[in-house]
Amino acid sequence: MPKLYKILWSLAILFIIITIVTFTFGLILVGAVIASLYGIYHYYLMNKRSRIFSARSQRFPSGEIIDLPKKSLH
Repeated sequence: MPKLYKILWSLAILFIIITIVTFTFGLILVGAVIASLYGIYHYYLMNKRSRIFSARSQRFPSGEIIDLPKKSLH
């Protein structure tokens, strides 16, 4: 009987260790996926913003700033 208990405890400890390793690997994998998705999203957002900033304005196509004459008070 003591041998059986020793084998059962060894199997239980081995099962716990395997479960912990699998869970940790799963967490690392999920973290890597989230980090890569965030990187792709950030890269896409930066490219989209740079396209907006590099596009010419429809209001002032030449980029010239128009000064208005100042009003004088009499």
